[in-house]
Amino acid sequence: MRKLNTHGLVLSGILAALVFVVTSFTMIKVPFAIVKEAYFHAGDSVIFLSALLLGAPHAALVSGVGSFFADIYLGSPQYMMATLIIKGIMGAIAGHFLYYPRNNSSSKTICGLALAGTWMAISYYLYEVGFLGVNAIANLPNLLINFVQAAVGIVIYLPISKAILRSKSNNK
Repeated sequence: MRKLNTHGLVLSGILAALVFVVTSFTMIKVPFAIVKEAYFHAGDSVIFLSALLLGAPHAALVSGVGSFFADIYLGSPQYMMATLIIKGIMGAIAGHFLYYPRNNSSSKTICGLALAGTWMAISYYLYEVGFLGVNAIANLPNLLINFVQAAVGIVIYLPISKAILRSKSNNK
């Protein structure tokens, strides 16, 4: 983990705000979902980006806080505390695998993205069933929606990460 300095603190704040903005303003509601708050967004790509640039602890904070405020803004306060934890852990998982100075392996990148996305999808499913009282069988389509959500974030993240890594290697 990098020492938190002014640069890291500012970058964390900017990325948390970017998670909020991208999640909030790229939101596309899923019309056939059991849980009416289900939507697709590009915010997970920024979570992965923060993991690449900041590492696990800072990415956890960025991911949880940015997503928490997006839930408030989008009118889903029943999700905000779960999102703080679920997206925070998602950012930490991704940060463990994606953090630039330690990761130079495409298999480690794919593993990290898959684990982080799987964590998010299954955690929201369990939260909706366990805490919101959604029927477990009826909620299976929402589990699939969350896996697709993670895949959308990964597809957006991969070309952006390649450009950032190329830029970092050119600046050495």
